[in-house]
This record gives sequence, C-alpha cells and structure tokens, in this order.
Amino acid sequence: MTKQMNDPLTIAAFRFRLLAAAIEAEGEGVAAALRESAARPHRHPDGREVHVALSTLWAWLAMHRRGGLLALQPTRRKDKACLRAFPETILAYAVRLRRENPQRSTRTVIDIMVRDGVVARGQVARSTLDRHLDRLGSSRRHRGTLAKAVFRLIETKAPMELVVGDFHHGPYVRVGPDDEVKRALFLGFIDHFSRLIVEGRYYLNEDFAALRFGFRQLLAVHGMPVKLYLDNGSAFHAIRFHAACDSLGIQLLHSKPYVAESRGVIERFNRTLKEQFESEVRVREITPTLDELNAWLQAWLAERYHGEAHAMTGVSPAERFAQEAVGRPAPSMKEVEECLRLRETRTVHRKLSTVEVEGQRFSVTPTLRGRKVQVLYDPNDFAYVIIVYDGRVIEHALPHQRGVAPEQPEPELPLTGRCADYLGRLLADHEAHRRTELAALRLQVPAAAELDLPGLVALLEACRGATLTDPERSEAAAFRRRLRPLDAGEARQGLEGARRRFGPGLHLSQYLQALEAQLVRTRTAAKKAAIPKGTQP
Repeated sequence: MTKQMNDPLTIAAFRFRLLAAAIEAEGEGVAAALRESAARPHRHPDGREVHVALSTLWAWLAMHRRGGLLALQPTRRKDKACLRAFPETILAYAVRLRRENPQRSTRTVIDIMVRDGVVARGQVARSTLDRHLDRLGSSRRHRGTLAKAVFRLIETKAPMELVVGDFHHGPYVRVGPDDEVKRALFLGFIDHFSRLIVEGRYYLNEDFAALRFGFRQLLAVHGMPVKLYLDNGSAFHAIRFHAACDSLGIQLLHSKPYVAESRGVIERFNRTLKEQFESEVRVREITPTLDELNAWLQAWLAERYHGEAHAMTGVSPAERFAQEAVGRPAPSMKEVEECLRLRETRTVHRKLSTVEVEGQRFSVTPTLRGRKVQVLYDPNDFAYVIIVYDGRVIEHALPHQRGVAPEQPEPELPLTGRCADYLGRLLADHEAHRRTELAALRLQVPAAAELDLPGLVALLEACRGATLTDPERSEAAAFRRRLRPLDAGEARQGLEGARRRFGPGLHLSQYLQALEAQLVRTRTAAKKAAIPKGTQP
C-alpha cells in the first residue's frame, strides 16, 4: 500500500465522494442518497472494491456535519506498531528463524516455533507476525525473496474486441489571444488486436468533456468496442460515462491502481509517441497551437505509425485492422449524445419558469416552478436540454425566447359539491364527549351534606377574590343544577385545590371546569368501589 493510499486526506476524500449526493440533498433526499450509495460498490483508494454499510454512511455524514472534510479522516491508534499479541522474545525468535533462511515462509516460522514449544498452536497469527517482521525489516519483501508479480499477455482475436484508453501528458501549446502557454494532454484509444489508434488527439484538460468528445469520435468512426479498458482517472469514473457504456452494451473495465503493466499496449504507445513525435515538437522554435499540434499528430499517425510494421504483430496496425475488421454497428449518434450529456442541478425560476446552464436559459413546464431538477446538456450544442425530475425524464426544454411571456399553468377546475365542514365536525365531536362526561356525572352518589347555591357562590368568590356578578351567579346556578347533588366536602376540596394550582383571580369558567373534573373522578371511583369483586367486566 502506497503512502498516498494511507494518507488520511485521501481516505477523507474517498468518504466525501460517497456522501456528496447526500450532502447536496435536502429532506428525505438525504436518506435516499445514502441508501443508493450503500447499495452499490465503490473503488477504495487501495484498489479494492468495497461496499459501505448504511449505518457507516450515516455516521460519516454526522462527522462531516460536525467538522467538514477534515472530520472524515481516520484516527490513528495511539498504540499502533506496538507489540501486544505476544512477548518480544517470541518476535526475536521469529527474526532469528527468518535470518537463518530468508526464503522461509511465515507459516513455516510459526510451525517451527510451535514444534520447539516456544508458542502454542494458534497463539500467533500469520498476519500479525508478518506485520511486525516487516516493521523490523525481516519480511521476505524487504529481503527480496518474495516472488514478484507475474503478468501474462492478453490475447484478442479480432479488432475492437478490446480497446485500451489512457491520458498522457504531452508538449506545451499556445492558448488564447495572449498566447498563454499550457500543457496539452493526449487522450488515446488503441485497439489491442491491431495496435491501431482508433481515436487520439490532444486536449487542454483531463476531464469528462475531453473523454466525451473522444468517445463520441471513437463510436462514430469505428463503432462500439466489446470491452473498454481504462485506468482509474477521475474522468473515467464519471457516472455519466459508466451509464453511457452500460446503455450501449459496452463492458467497461478499470485497471488496478498503480499497475501500469496491465495497460501495457497504451503505455508502450505513449512511449513511442513521446520518442518519435513529441520530441520533434519540442525542438521547434515556435510553440504550436492546439490545432497545429493535432494536425501534426494525425499526419504522424497516418504516415508513420499506422503504416510501419509493429514489433509485436509483425504487420502494420492499419493492415492488421483492415484484414480482420468485422466491427459492431455504430449506435445512433443521438442516443450517444443523450447518454453522454453533462448533468447539473438547477432550481426552476419561480416566475419565468426557466433554468439556466452556462448562460443559456431554457423554458421548463410551469408545474416545476421552484423545484430542483437535473439538467442534461451538451456543452457544444444548446439546441435543447433534457429535464429530469424525481428520476424521470420530463421534457426536452428549448431555449427561452426573450419578449415571450412564460407559459402559465392551466387553472384548476372549480370544486363541485359542498366543502368539508370542519367546524361542524369539531362541534359534533365536542358534544359527544360532553354527553359521555355527563353520563358519568349523573351517577347519584349519596352525599353527607348537599351544597346549596349560596355555599357554592361563597366558595367561588373565595377563589375569584371578588364578588360574583349576576351573569356569573346564573352560570354557577346552572352548574349546580346540572351536577346535583353536590357534596359540600368534595366541592370545597375541588375548588381549594384549583385555587392552589391556578391561583386566585381567574375567570369563573376555569374553576368550574376544575371542579367538574374532580367530581367525575370521585364519582367514577365511588361507582367502581360499589361493584362487588368478581362481577366487574
């Protein structure tokens, strides 16, 4: 594992890529984005294909919200590289056994220690011992006795069966009216069977736009390859590119990171390109423009590289490609264009019903006003853009015409029938609840002494701290008639409790409601106590 793979920032950037869609999403879109990320495999910085659990993604998202990108870095163990699994004497014994025979495997070292009685079987793990031997410089890799990786030649039987692509840093070119000097990058696709460069040219950037242009040219001229083998550059991992290859039926493969031998044909061509072509460009007195460089490249490919016999095949790439070419049919270029469109997230203008991409406005259906949509566009052709909402293609939006009023949404048809009577329903429910409460209050519980109206008024005036008005006396009388018989002790206890809880001086209805609740509780409890045990439902 290289230092870059172990770099905490590299791991943090890898985790951020898995969370990018969820970070940009809102509401329920966050959970959906995390579920989608957990459902598919990801390429770890060390080259492994890994699946990350949904719970782990949620934990990473919480870490990012607390501290940003740096919070996603893995924490280093304080006791890392310390020997904990077994004593130092055992490690020293293993080092001596390895020094006796540098080619002795770790499993054999462990077996010798078990047979010598130094350790018990299963006490020392091979991976743990390997790690500490490597730390001390006693691993087979450090001593140069570990077998090197073995590579084999790939055999293909027809052109376009396997096409290998890669970016290569080329010579400098002049850019813009001020003749700014910038390094050009070569993107080439080579047919493995014939070694023919089926598409190759220089660009100013190593990005998806360059890959998109070169890939379109490859499909338009030579049709679709069966397999496409690329390295792990960011452009080659673009989601749109993967989706396009899948839609067109092209098997997309990626080489292992930092293993250039797996892309030997294109790496060897890049060396030839550098020695035979770019060396001639660099000795010229005037730095060329990008168009001049590409014109020279096409001439060199046609007149030199494609016409000379290749050392591996024995014939020229052009001749070998033409003799065996069968080719798969070229796809519809309109389908290719739509598969490779760039994707941007935009919010539809609330008033104009438009979206803007690279300074161009496009009219969108009015029902999407104020909503976030995905805009798929071709940076070289703004005749239309594709609007995607909620994972569905909604329309092909055309450029917005100035001076033309935006389309208005169709008015909703007027409602027929009666509207829902919400307040009437509330009143009906309230009356039903009141009837239930009154049924409980009609329980005639004998009282030791019934409270008369003057006694009730006196208790209420004590709670109010003021003399009751005539309307308030009428409300108290109605309350007494409804809830008779009123036990004097219960009424006094209920009102005094309400005064302690709420304090004096409140509206009369507050104290009457509290007294009513107290009476319901006491009378219901008395009724239950009067029912003999064993007869309750």
